[in-house]
Amino acid sequence: MSARRWRKSEVHEALVVLYLRLNGYFTTGLVVQSPEWGKNRTEIDCLAIRHPNHDQPERELGPAPFLGLREGEVDLLICEVKSVASELAFNERLKRDPEVVQSVLDWAGVFRRATVPSVVERLLPLLQDGVTANHAREGVSEAGVRVRGLLCGPPCGEVEVQDTWCLVGAEILRFANDCFNPAERRVGCSTRYNFQLWGSWLAPIVECIKSGGVGSDSSLDGLYWYLDAV
Repeated sequence: MSARRWRKSEVHEALVVLYLRLNGYFTTGLVVQSPEWGKNRTEIDCLAIRHPNHDQPERELGPAPFLGLREGEVDLLICEVKSVASELAFNERLKRDPEVVQSVLDWAGVFRRATVPSVVERLLPLLQDGVTANHAREGVSEAGVRVRGLLCGPPCGEVEVQDTWCLVGAEILRFANDCFNPAERRVGCSTRYNFQLWGSWLAPIVECIKSGGVGSDSSLDGLYWYLDAV
């Protein structure tokens, strides 16, 4: 059991980061700055980027089909993490303020500056409520780079997010289990080592999953218990 006391919202964000890292993404959070003293415009829970030549053949496992990756493209994900299905939506500043979205894309630096306003104009409709899963997954592509908004609700059930491109706990745990607990030992990839190498944030989650502590029903209850999450 973890020595620190976790909040469930922290567990949810950590699970999203773990899933994306296992799928070859670099991840970070981002604060969008404001000219008004003492305030910020918004915060991005997780900004993730995956480069087209990523490979890890020793793990004997390809990327998750859920992500709908396309060969030869840089993939940028703007992730919003929620803990309740009824709140699954991008924050209002992302949905309503083109300058905020432009600031995020400027920071990511994956589009030529001259093309950013056009990308923002095409991306904004995909960040609104009610966008179908297919449209959200498709995203916006420009000169070999694709940007998409990904809603993440780790505690949500798949029925709750029907026709929404939403990363849920069952998908995260399914893929993590495939990565960490193969049916047979891999030739070039040991799955047992010092789990603290994952860092203080992810190590307890990795240890729990590798020990089979999440249970067979893919719910988060075992993980909450292991982390003493409230």
